[in-house]
Amino acid sequence: MILRSRAPRYPGHRPAIRHGLRPGATALALAAVLAVVALAAAACSPAATPTAPFFTEVPIGPTPWASGTTGQFGLHIDPSLLARLPKSVDAYAIVEDPDNEAVYMDDPDRSSVFDNLAAAGIGKPDADNWLVLEIGHFKPALHSPGASDAPDALESWISDYEAQACSQASGVSTTNQEQINFWIVDTAACTGGPVVYILSLGNGVVLSMFGFGPLDLGRRLINAIYT
Repeated sequence: MILRSRAPRYPGHRPAIRHGLRPGATALALAAVLAVVALAAAACSPAATPTAPFFTEVPIGPTPWASGTTGQFGLHIDPSLLARLPKSVDAYAIVEDPDNEAVYMDDPDRSSVFDNLAAAGIGKPDADNWLVLEIGHFKPALHSPGASDAPDALESWISDYEAQACSQASGVSTTNQEQINFWIVDTAACTGGPVVYILSLGNGVVLSMFGFGPLDLGRRLINAIYT
């Protein structure tokens, strides 16, 4: 179902619905994973090996952030945020990504938006199907509908994430907003093939991800989120 209208939205609430193209925004640091996106769009390497299906949250250990770690700009790595996600998608395990967490932890742009964040993924960007994701909690000043910067903060994050996720896949082709399962999701198609999904899970928690492959693991993940 595709929904077509637009209204202000807040990080702590299910967003209203919008449709259409957005202008480019300031790029964010996704260096740890974006260098291989352009190659992934053209690659035909073997797919990630499926694991047995599970129905609990993503495991958070062992992890280098077992007690939590805070970056130089105050962003805290919090693997417990991954408990909002299923443990696997169609028997492909979701695995915490400490390498990306180490990069994001010292990213000043993310630190200006989130106070807590975790990263994970499915497969590798040279596989037939892969997914890179991060789940963040907005800072309290951006979490309340009464905060003057709340709508702009979420809109800016969506635009910036989409632009940077597609930056090495020939840029953003189209953007849209649609309902997947019962979630309102911002989507973007990269010209080179990858697809971006961003959605509010409520209480200031935002899931952002991009992936590639015929299985469309991002859409399947959203369909598996129920709470």
